[in-house]
Amino acid sequence: MSIETPKITVHSSGDPDHPIRITAPGRDPLDVTRAELMTLVHEGRMRLMRTFPTPPIVGGIPDSGG
Repeated sequence: MSIETPKITVHSSGDPDHPIRITAPGRDPLDVTRAELMTLVHEGRMRLMRTFPTPPIVGGIPDSGG
């Protein structure tokens, strides 16, 4: 069983005020600024962290420094 990941693209919009265009299948394109894109990425990560918490690492991170 595989889950197909939607094709999201990010490229230049040609709009000097909102120079970045995000497109997703079945949705209208979204033109944003660099700051808006950074906020979107940050908020998306925070949402994933709150929704899908990972268990703490038991015993800490191993030292592979040799």
